[in-house]
Amino acid sequence: MTTVELTGEPARAMFNADLDKPIEDGPRAIAVTLAAKRALRDVLEQNNLFKETCEAPVFACDLSQLNVKTSSRVSGPLRRSLPALSEVYGIDPYAVDGVLQNVSTLEAIFKANNARVKVDFKGGPEMIGLIDSGLEAIYQDLPPEALAKGTEILESCDLTVDATAEGTLECRISRAVAQNKRPSGGQS
Repeated sequence: MTTVELTGEPARAMFNADLDKPIEDGPRAIAVTLAAKRALRDVLEQNNLFKETCEAPVFACDLSQLNVKTSSRVSGPLRRSLPALSEVYGIDPYAVDGVLQNVSTLEAIFKANNARVKVDFKGGPEMIGLIDSGLEAIYQDLPPEALAKGTEILESCDLTVDATAEGTLECRISRAVAQNKRPSGGQS
């Protein structure tokens, strides 16, 4: 029997690293949710582009990109940051859970699309609308100074730094969106 030793760097997801480590700092958690919201707009734009350019029955585009972007730039970051808004600012945990459930549904839609059995370019935008309105309702319940501080943290990100460079989660997400970086992973 031959023994093979595997070497190399461990695989690392760009935005989903440390999913088991919640973001506990309130203003930073707000900044991460705002960055995820930017990423959500990017996913919506790509979905709309695919709706116009990715024709049935072949769907000759990489439909997995919608799910990869949603999982890595929206879902993971929101799962790490939204619970802090309940703990730090008293945001209704059911509102947080509602947003996270809608994100899970969005991921399921995009996973099904990638299977190319029945591609649904309408369900994604509907779920994105629900996620967006859920986040807006949460922002309205935040103390204005906390939302301003979270916005300030996000706006301080240098978007000219390479998207794959080290940095805070909110800055890495914002740089990836601003630089139109294609996420790694996925397949067509």
